[in-house]
Amino acid sequence: MLQKTPTPDHGPDFVLDMEDPAFVHNPYPTYAWLREKAPAYRWKARGDAIVFSRHKDVRALVLDRRFSNDYRMWEFARKEEWPAEHAEYKSIMDNGLFGLADADHLRVRKLVSPAFTPRAAERMRDEIQKAVDDIIAEQVKGERVDLTTITEPLPMRVVSDMLKIPEDLRGEFRAFGLASIRSSVLFTKSEELFALIAPMPRWIRMLREVIAERRANLLENDLLSTLITASDEGQKLTEEEMISLVHALIVAGSDTTVHAANWALYSLLRHPDQFALLRDEPSLIRNTIEETLRYDLFGKGGLPKFAREEMEFAGTKLRKGQMVMPFIPAALHDPEVFPEPERFDIRRDVSQTIAFSAGQHFCLGAALARQELDLVVGTLVRRFPHMRLSQEPEFVPHPIMRALTRLEVTLS
Repeated sequence: MLQKTPTPDHGPDFVLDMEDPAFVHNPYPTYAWLREKAPAYRWKARGDAIVFSRHKDVRALVLDRRFSNDYRMWEFARKEEWPAEHAEYKSIMDNGLFGLADADHLRVRKLVSPAFTPRAAERMRDEIQKAVDDIIAEQVKGERVDLTTITEPLPMRVVSDMLKIPEDLRGEFRAFGLASIRSSVLFTKSEELFALIAPMPRWIRMLREVIAERRANLLENDLLSTLITASDEGQKLTEEEMISLVHALIVAGSDTTVHAANWALYSLLRHPDQFALLRDEPSLIRNTIEETLRYDLFGKGGLPKFAREEMEFAGTKLRKGQMVMPFIPAALHDPEVFPEPERFDIRRDVSQTIAFSAGQHFCLGAALARQELDLVVGTLVRRFPHMRLSQEPEFVPHPIMRALTRLEVTLS
């Protein structure tokens, strides 16, 4: 069962508040109200954005080329000059996959995508399994363990191995990634934003030093060396695009997959019948992961997009530059697509999932994330087939994630 918390007021004067503890613990009543009563909800408190929550609208939105992910197209985008010390960080953000124009986005994505295909993820299987086993050996010392101590180090370890980041810098780079996510909210006031990113120049300098050292000593089977070579050839990848890609990988390894693993385990532990089913039929692990992502996706909403032109979408008139938000977690509970959406069923048909988005912005690291989730969840269920929750987890503030902490279990 979901943790019991106060239910938000969904009356006619309802105002969406994703910081409300009741929403963070259980947003699904709110998502249901949005789908049924306000499928194109006008969120005045967030820059007059339009929130879409029905599956058909959300899927159509993420596939529609009339919308851009480039925050600079927002009608209320910051116009002021950034302080000189943060010019490098702004350049990293502007040259990232979400900031590039369509043609450049496709060029950069095509270059790096071979490293993130399902086949490439499968080649990393043994390496990821060893990382899972090593972390479990490090953290499990008795009958109780906090599973977040296992899930948190894994994604960064995998990405660091792909980029061959030196061991002594991995903690710094994870802090770099976490700070990047917390500074990504468009509604943050300028003074708060610049305070959040105050450490960025030091981390960017460290990243450039790693790149310079690797450029002088290229390695085989190393993604960073591949990206450097592509940049040095001059036409495939610019230096700033290459640095932005490495930064994006660090961000992905710092946060998102961690939350996916925590919520996957929490969903299974709250449903002992489904835990037992997976324990008895390990071949269900991939479908289990897809169902955990559908049932309790860790994001609060979805990445904002911006109308490239004045238009009408799903019966709603939009201004050029207006923000729209595809609420993917709400879409994944749409009963029109997923019957009995509040039922957790690891045998469910999840072929219509959009947990990793869709179209040109389908998550580049989806295959790698699935492989990591398969192995960490599958290994824990296999190694500790009778583990159970010791207590309900706590939640920590996070700008865009429903972040739980201390997922403590008794192992036997």
